[in-house]
Amino acid sequence: MDAFERAANESAVFALMRAGNYQGAEARLRTMLGHNANDARALALLADCHLNRKDWNEGLKIARHAANVEPDDPLVRQVLSYALQAGGQGKKAKQEALGLAEDIAAEDPEDSHALYSLAVARFNTGDHLGAKLLFEDAERFAGSAHELINVAHLRLREWNYAAAADLAQRAMLLDPNRHEIFEILAECALKRKQPVEAYELGLEALRLSPGNRSVMRLLTRARARARFWLKPCLPCIDWIVEMDRRGLVIVPALIAVIAFIFAVSLAYDLRKIEAGQSPAIILSVASGGVLLYALVSYVSAITARWRIRRDLRRISLPNF
Repeated sequence: MDAFERAANESAVFALMRAGNYQGAEARLRTMLGHNANDARALALLADCHLNRKDWNEGLKIARHAANVEPDDPLVRQVLSYALQAGGQGKKAKQEALGLAEDIAAEDPEDSHALYSLAVARFNTGDHLGAKLLFEDAERFAGSAHELINVAHLRLREWNYAAAADLAQRAMLLDPNRHEIFEILAECALKRKQPVEAYELGLEALRLSPGNRSVMRLLTRARARARFWLKPCLPCIDWIVEMDRRGLVIVPALIAVIAFIFAVSLAYDLRKIEAGQSPAIILSVASGGVLLYALVSYVSAITARWRIRRDLRRISLPNF
C-alpha cells in the first residue's frame, strides 16, 4: 500500500467514525493492518473504535501497542491519553493520562480538543477548578463540530441546558449529520418539558445512528415523560428497551415466574380465608405489585420499540 492509498484509507476511516459507523471503520483499519501490522496510526484508530464502543480494556491494550510502535505520533498519544482516562485503573493511570494530555496541550494551547482532554484528565485527578477553567478555554477555541459537541456534553452535565443547546446548534451549522447534535438538543428539550419536540429530535438522531441504545433510551424517556403515570417504570423500561431479541424472550419468562409466585401465594391466602383464619397477605401484595410493575414496564417498552421503529420509517429517506 503506497502513501497515497494509505492516506486515502485513513481519511475514509475518519469519515466513517464521524458518521458513527465504527464497524465499517474497523473493517477498513484491519485491511490497512493486513498490509502493515505495525501501522501505529491505524492501531490508534482501531483502539479509538473499541473505546467508542465502550470496550475499554481492548481499546487501552491496542492504544499501548500503538504507542510502543510510534510513541511520538500526535494521534497515537491523543488516543492513548483518552484510553487511559476511559479504561485506566488506579492513580498511576490517571497521572499518566494527565502527563500525556499536558504534553499534547502544550504543543498547541489553542487546540480545543487537546484542552478538553486536559480538562477531563485534571478533573479525574481531583483538580476541579483547573478543569473548569480549561473547559471554558475549550469552548472559546472550539472550531469543529466534534469539539463543540464535546463541550456541549459537558454543559449538559453541568445542567446548563441553554449553553448546551447553543453549542449543539453551532455544531449543526458545521456538520448537520452528527447524531450527537440531535441527541443533545433532545435532552435540552426534555429538560424544558417539551417531550414531543424531544421525541422528534431523538428520531432524527436515531435515523443518523440506527440502533443507538442511548438514543433509544432517550426516545423512550420522551414518550414516558408525555405520560406522567409511566415515570416510576422508567428504570425497568430502559433496561428492557436496551435488550436484544433474546432478552425480550427472557423477560416474559421472568414475568411468568413472578405470576406463578403470585398465584400460589394468592391461592394459599384464599384457602386460609375459607378456613376462617387471618391470611398473611404480605407476599401476595408484594408479588402482585411486582407483577403489575413488570407487566406495565414490559408492555410499555414493547409498545415504545414498535412505535419508535414505525416513526423512524416515517422520517427515513426513500430508497432510490
